[in-house]
Amino acid sequence: MVLALLAHDTPAGDIAMYFGYVALGVVVPGTLIWRACSPVRGGLAVDLSGGTAVGCAAEVLAYIAARAGNEPRWFLAWPLATMITFTVTPRLRRHWRVAPGAWRMPAGPAWSLTGLVAVVVIWAATILYQWHGLRWPGNANPYVDMPFHLSLVGELKHHVPPMVPQVLGEPLSYHWFVYAEMAATSWATGIEPETLLFRLSMLPMGTAFVVLIAALGKRVTGSWW
Repeated sequence: MVLALLAHDTPAGDIAMYFGYVALGVVVPGTLIWRACSPVRGGLAVDLSGGTAVGCAAEVLAYIAARAGNEPRWFLAWPLATMITFTVTPRLRRHWRVAPGAWRMPAGPAWSLTGLVAVVVIWAATILYQWHGLRWPGNANPYVDMPFHLSLVGELKHHVPPMVPQVLGEPLSYHWFVYAEMAATSWATGIEPETLLFRLSMLPMGTAFVVLIAALGKRVTGSWW
């Protein structure tokens, strides 16, 4: 994953900053909440994937409130408050560890799932990264929707409630939580929205999605296959 990013001109500092923030600002606090609330004891991979989903949802909600109050970085209080709460509250401390009796994925399904995650990375490297550079002329001919997506990240970075960037005074009645997530990440890390949209943000979301689909299948059928 990191090699694919470096091979397509993603600054090493941005990569380190992004994954450091996602780990401490999204995945860890989200995983603690996931473990406290979920009846599923899915093992480390499932916990981290579920925690990524929960963490992104909490990040977006906190960011909407902070941005609406004109203090966009205040949303960073939520991961800190969450980790402190799970550290100082005795009955919550156990959620820092994998629960006893958690699912153990057999080697065959585990390697198959690893292969599916690799497909996500390969797709990103050969399709998304290859055709969307971060500098001229590589960013001169993006897929037709990408400038629209980028404009919505910029809108959510500066305004809540958001408006349609291309139409003055028109409220944004569109699914926009993913843009709020990237806007929040940009405030937290200083990474440009273009780098988040064209390179970084898709990978943890795509990986978590693949693992959680497998966990859902296990939950419904009782079999990893």
